[in-house]
Amino acid sequence: MNIRVISGLLAIIIGCIYSILAYNLPRATVGNPIAPILFPLGLGVTMLIFGIILFIKESKKERGLAEEKRKNQRKVILSSGKLVIITCLSSIIYALLFERIGYVLSTLLFMGLILFAINGKENWKINVLVAVCFSVGIYFIFLKLLGIPLPSLPVFDI
Repeated sequence: MNIRVISGLLAIIIGCIYSILAYNLPRATVGNPIAPILFPLGLGVTMLIFGIILFIKESKKERGLAEEKRKNQRKVILSSGKLVIITCLSSIIYALLFERIGYVLSTLLFMGLILFAINGKENWKINVLVAVCFSVGIYFIFLKLLGIPLPSLPVFDI
């Protein structure tokens, strides 16, 4: 319940109380006996009507937002589950191919699959660039700077 719905409820409650109290005001002894209560009663009824309108309008809006939020949560859960499955399968494939085709190609494939799963096909240039630069860069850092050999590609010795 948001602040506007609460405001609508408060306006309804205050409008009811004010209208009842205005109706119970003492009647005039001279002239029209109901004339002194017309203005306060009108204010109370107007407050009551606007409170009802505000409450109904905000309740509908809040219900629509809650339904939209529920739909978005389903999308997030489905896309998260899909991403978890792709990551698990990619990791298994990476582990199986690591020794056979070498570090650079297996890491390139792994990074490519993960980046395409996260960024989508629209950013394919960035995905390929990041996958190639990461795989080759890490390979040379380990090989040249740290002196730790990683499994190389059997054909090209990379």
